[in-house]
Amino acid sequence: MKRAMIDPKICRKCDVCKVNLKCTEKAVILEEKNDTPFIDFYKCRGCMKCKQFCEHGSVLEEIKPCDGNSLRSW
Repeated sequence: MKRAMIDPKICRKCDVCKVNLKCTEKAVILEEKNDTPFIDFYKCRGCMKCKQFCEHGSVLEEIKPCDGNSLRSW
């Protein structure tokens, strides 16, 4: 299973976060203007389109196998 994660070390906290604006599932959460956005795993479908939206490369692809042997949490 694929999910997107925003790396806070890479994120530049842009004034207008394109990942937040363009996510069709509205899975990107930005609590305060100067905070690093994060992705709500319950809303994220794993389409990974958000990787294209961030020009700084802060969106990373997290892959967890669905084999029943890995932990269920992200």
